[in-house]
Amino acid sequence: MSFGMVMSSTSGLTFKSMSKPKVVVALSGGVDSSVTAALLKEQGYECIGIHIRFWSDSAVDESAGVLPQNKCCTLGGLEDARAIAAQLEIPFYVMNGEREFKEHVVDYFLNSYAQGQTPNPCVECNRNIKFGQLLERAQQLGAEFVASGHYARVSHEGDRHLLKTAIDTNKDQSYFLYHLQQEKLKHILFPVGGYTKPEIYELAKKFGLLRVVEKPQSQGLCFFSEASPKHFLRRYLDGKYFKKGPIVTVDGRVIGEHQGLPLYTIGQRSGLGIGGVKGEPEGEPWYVVATDAEKNALVVGHKESVMSQIIICRDLDFTLGKPPAPSFEAQVRIRHRGALIPARVNIDGERAVITCLEPAEGVAPGQAAVFYQDDLVVGGGLIIRQQNEEA
Repeated sequence: MSFGMVMSSTSGLTFKSMSKPKVVVALSGGVDSSVTAALLKEQGYECIGIHIRFWSDSAVDESAGVLPQNKCCTLGGLEDARAIAAQLEIPFYVMNGEREFKEHVVDYFLNSYAQGQTPNPCVECNRNIKFGQLLERAQQLGAEFVASGHYARVSHEGDRHLLKTAIDTNKDQSYFLYHLQQEKLKHILFPVGGYTKPEIYELAKKFGLLRVVEKPQSQGLCFFSEASPKHFLRRYLDGKYFKKGPIVTVDGRVIGEHQGLPLYTIGQRSGLGIGGVKGEPEGEPWYVVATDAEKNALVVGHKESVMSQIIICRDLDFTLGKPPAPSFEAQVRIRHRGALIPARVNIDGERAVITCLEPAEGVAPGQAAVFYQDDLVVGGGLIIRQQNEEA
């Protein structure tokens, strides 16, 4: 496929149209996706910008000055994405992903909390929307690739497509992408993963993308306006999940009252409302160890109680299609931006049994455990259980 050597000028820069294929760029209206589009156009790709509209929480109180909009696709973000596409002289479309987002992300999030798990909706958004629905739409448009502003890298090496961590370890988002396998990775580009965040801002200035340079970065989960999910959970989960109940120590003593099990996560130490406890060292913090839905009890303990040696996972995915071996060494991450923990991973049928060589703190069922070997993302799975080595 050839596009000749036609030259086009955008914001004082000259882009070359060379023999490179068509790519759909997920344009959110932020600096990372904008620079992604500019880099790819500079490299000669035929770019199409698509802005995805996600589900938004219509139950928020607009009288409090909060609009019912998703933080990843605000009206301002849409206008910025449209303006960036016009500036780069690339086609621009808006894709409605509300139904799919509600089903695969929001409902999953709520159902997980109802089952006593701590979900990671960003994993499911990437799996089902950005590299599910959007990838399908790109193929319908005849595009060979989908590109986004994720801080990760894909190395296309012949018939192998390797998912790697970003150069900027402080911004790395590979944890959310462990489920991508070869049939998807071969169609994915992550241009910003090879740069640091400060370098991306400099590139935005170089490309003249000034309207996105000073934009604040979105924080937290996108589909509710508050910093904490507790208000969202109260809006959408049945009231039966928020019955008060006992706070119980790991040895069975009742030391307080919780406000509803979905409001707590494994490893949490703040906001428990536990005062001084007779017989306990003064000032030693309490941590959430587990939830007991049958007894409507919140189980707490001191730090040693939230340290785990063994982690059990299911729903495994491997970026190269299979594990490196039935038993292999890796570094394991149990939460986004969490520490890398040296471990041995043993594949047991459809499960992985992870033996941590250093205790892991606050392992939460419902989160992902992601396996790394140096900068290579090997794969990962959904945490279903954790235990101390002695258990």
